[in-house]
Amino acid sequence: MNAKSIKGKTPSEIQKALEESISDSSLSDGQDFKPTLAIIMISNMDDAESLRSIFGTQGIAIFGLTAPQKFTEQGINPGDIVVLVMDIKPENFKVILNDYEGSSAYEAGYNAGIYGKTAFSNPGFIISPLDFRVSNDEVTRGLTDAAGQDIMIAGGVSGDPADFSGVIFTSDASSKGGLLALILDQDKVAISGLAVSGWKPVGTTKKITKCEGDWALTIDNEPAMHVIQRFLGNDIVRTNSEGSGFIPTDLGYPLQFERASGNAIMKPALFFNPADQSVMIAGGVNEGDQFRFSLPPDFDVIDKVVETTRNSKEKEMPVADVLMVFSCVGRLGTFGPLISTEIEGLASTWGKPMIGYFSLGEFGKLDKGRCEFQGTTVSWVALKEKQSHD
Repeated sequence: MNAKSIKGKTPSEIQKALEESISDSSLSDGQDFKPTLAIIMISNMDDAESLRSIFGTQGIAIFGLTAPQKFTEQGINPGDIVVLVMDIKPENFKVILNDYEGSSAYEAGYNAGIYGKTAFSNPGFIISPLDFRVSNDEVTRGLTDAAGQDIMIAGGVSGDPADFSGVIFTSDASSKGGLLALILDQDKVAISGLAVSGWKPVGTTKKITKCEGDWALTIDNEPAMHVIQRFLGNDIVRTNSEGSGFIPTDLGYPLQFERASGNAIMKPALFFNPADQSVMIAGGVNEGDQFRFSLPPDFDVIDKVVETTRNSKEKEMPVADVLMVFSCVGRLGTFGPLISTEIEGLASTWGKPMIGYFSLGEFGKLDKGRCEFQGTTVSWVALKEKQSHD
């Protein structure tokens, strides 16, 4: 598989860059570049329809999403449209969009899983859901119930972190709330991926003693917000027009929830309700869940993330065709300009075209276990289309 990343400020600039990438690119193997799939990331929702037309005219399938802060192997491109075009064999992938309208998150995930399992005996899923009001744990539960508990799932929640709005789109459809999925035939496309945080835990273990859905009501039998504020300080809470509390997405102190494997899963606090002092936890919580707070991050966090790709190159995938990265928007706020070091490190591992965005929650495997939904992590996935003799 060959790939190229292109960018532009308007759909017309993207059209010109696409035409140039096709016309001027006799590849090293002497073949012309004829892309079949485009990963498209936009800031302006109004650009979606124009881009659908541009790529649809060329017969190029689309995996399109909204993400104001995005990047390629050349660095961060805020405000631009960025696209990764690939000439992956059409029979090796499917792109679907399941709208949440009239459907639950579980049903959207389940239907995507059934579709993938019907299309391929060994499917892998790269997903980008949109709509923070639905449970992304339910999305993964639906996918795994349909396609198997051990299936490969990677991706990130799309949308504008300012108000969580956005659009996801394919060649055939668009939605302001749904599940976008790129389904790959893993018998034909090798996938290596991991979700990694690097944050170090601190303090004693806390327990969720009462909760409702995504909302923690009490922690160690105290109002949840009292416990969070005691550790993080009173100024973490911002008031919005609705009067409820908003905890900024760039807050770099995720809650580290304990798992049976011993490898903690990161879940940031999102909102609080001043009426009952409850806290909304990304990914949801259950009574009895235990967690620890996180230390402020340092350079070790970035080193640990980049190290995981280098381990993969050494042990699993010596050569990759493309790299896709879903990095929590909280990392962008926490590291500021230093986040470029992480992006550059990831891009340098395989030295191939890369595309990614700062997401509102990530999907991926933390270890050898099943794929999960989490926050403040980097979920990366490297792809290598197998040759007929592989």
